[in-house]
Amino acid sequence: MRHTAPSSHCLSLYGLILLLTLLTAGLPLPSWAHEGEEPAVDATSAPAFPAAVMLPNIDGPKPWSDKPVLNDPERFQIAIMTDRTGGHRPGIWMKAVERVNLLRPEFVVSVGDLIEGYTEDRHRINNEWEEFLGFIDKMQMRFFFVAGNHDLTNPTMHEIWRERFGPEWYSFDYKNVHFICLNSEDPTSKLGDTQLAWLREDLDQHTGARWTLIFLHKPLWAYADRERAAGNADPTGWTQLEKMLGDRPHTMFAGHHHAYIQFDRGHTKYYQLATTGGSSQLRGKDYGEFDHVMWLTMESDGPHIANLFLDGIHGPDVVTESSIARFRNFLRDVRVEVAPILVDDEQGFSQGQLDVRMINGFEVPTRMTGRFDGLPLRELTLEPGHVTMDAAAGKTVETSVKLQFSQKMSFPHLARTVFTANIATQGDAAPYKYEQVVPVVIDRAHVVAWADEAPAIDGDLSDWPSLRFATTENPLVTDKVEQWQGAGDGSWQFDIQQDNDAIYVAATVTDDRVIDKEDELELRWDFRKPGQRQADGQLLDGTYRLILSAPDESSTTADVRLLNRRNRPVRDLGEGEEVQASARRVDQGYVIECRLPRTLLEREQGDSWQSFQMAGAMQDVDEPGQGSSRIHWRGTPQFNERNTNYAFFVPSR
Repeated sequence: MRHTAPSSHCLSLYGLILLLTLLTAGLPLPSWAHEGEEPAVDATSAPAFPAAVMLPNIDGPKPWSDKPVLNDPERFQIAIMTDRTGGHRPGIWMKAVERVNLLRPEFVVSVGDLIEGYTEDRHRINNEWEEFLGFIDKMQMRFFFVAGNHDLTNPTMHEIWRERFGPEWYSFDYKNVHFICLNSEDPTSKLGDTQLAWLREDLDQHTGARWTLIFLHKPLWAYADRERAAGNADPTGWTQLEKMLGDRPHTMFAGHHHAYIQFDRGHTKYYQLATTGGSSQLRGKDYGEFDHVMWLTMESDGPHIANLFLDGIHGPDVVTESSIARFRNFLRDVRVEVAPILVDDEQGFSQGQLDVRMINGFEVPTRMTGRFDGLPLRELTLEPGHVTMDAAAGKTVETSVKLQFSQKMSFPHLARTVFTANIATQGDAAPYKYEQVVPVVIDRAHVVAWADEAPAIDGDLSDWPSLRFATTENPLVTDKVEQWQGAGDGSWQFDIQQDNDAIYVAATVTDDRVIDKEDELELRWDFRKPGQRQADGQLLDGTYRLILSAPDESSTTADVRLLNRRNRPVRDLGEGEEVQASARRVDQGYVIECRLPRTLLEREQGDSWQSFQMAGAMQDVDEPGQGSSRIHWRGTPQFNERNTNYAFFVPSR
């Protein structure tokens, strides 16, 4: 594609000779001989032809506009295809290939993630490339490869890439536009020194390009921005690339995050493309989640962009930094809460009141329509059956729903209850909308007893009046389920107390064979405010793992680890606030006592805390090195990720 155009002097000489020849022979003139002329005003005038368009001679009004014909010989159009993989959806990429063939770009450039990868199995890798190349065989124009993290996951995949496609970065020229295809996995999320040295030389050799288009998989500019904002050095190499570019006219294209954003960078724009078949919730333009092909028309003033959805066409500002920020504010600032119903009756629930609240912290009025789903239908009374609420900007509104059963329902029968809320802005020309599914808690209240005298952390549970909470006869068991042989093999009971300084836990673990350094008890704590826990059940900041290892035969100490939600040790506790634990062996198991500073809870809710959630699991190893079963008290198989079915603990006073 790199070519040299003939000089204008040669064209002028050849054109003059051709014109004289045609005039002498009485033949019609070529269309280019009329470029720049206007249509004739009267019948005696010579016809005027804009380049490549021969217009009839018409008196009076003309049935065409006076805008130019867009036939600049330096103009060209290309397509850019984005992530196919990272959880590909079959058929989408091929559908896009078919659309591209209809559109007829001059060629196509990718931004990577073409195969699933993430394996060292050469046979599997080659099969995935053969499948992909089968799609490319159906494409009717040239396709330029760019590597993504799914294409270059490990040394084996790098080797196969070089065997099949040669260099992992390269450049080419077309109509005096310089194209650069980079590798953002050199190594992971980085432009390596060798690549940067090549890039510096390449840019120095192409200073005369009218524009530079750069393609890579990961939007490293965003990574670099984040590190620099945190006061860190840029580990990606992007800062060096920016300096090399200087004031050269350029535009960037990347993918990876499966969500579209147009970034404004001074006098140019960078684009993070969405998907062409990669994993996506496809929630639409407001989220930047859609399948598309980008259409680039190169003009004298730079690239003009259109996003071709597989079911429509949208401009490049379909999602901008400002519009996505406003939509995210909507998602953050408008929320629905349903207050939990916590009862003292351990046997179940028969009637009560569901309190629904909508908080509208957004800038415009919103409306919510909602319903309760998942309730047992046996002689159920729910008044009203549906809820509609309107909230002005900055306001909170509340309503109540009466709930009654003719007979007492056990708590497990109520565990699937949710409130499905459909929320929309009012008055916007294009209203924002989203659906929020709120878990509804109808459960036993687990009271945290007040300790008039702090229990000694010594592994002696005689100062605990009772252990009120215990695993059931048929608990949730995960991991090596087949190893669990019943309550005598693995079960546990515990209690919780508090005072002004700490939360205290005592537990008795039944285990027919205790394995040092492998058996342990893990408690998951969610200390966030009730509304935060309900809005997002993921174990985010404000949640903790407390892991207590079983003691050996002669020890009264317990190896204790307090980890944050990133599984890193909690190191920001003050003097005297450290976690304390003690343990000792007993017949058929072991006992544990632990002191957890109340600071962790008060950071989230203050001194007058309302509730927290907790669930736990004992890890039981029967044979060293043979894996373990986990016997749970509350929670679900997603115990490590979400607070679903964690118990609610409330203060006694």
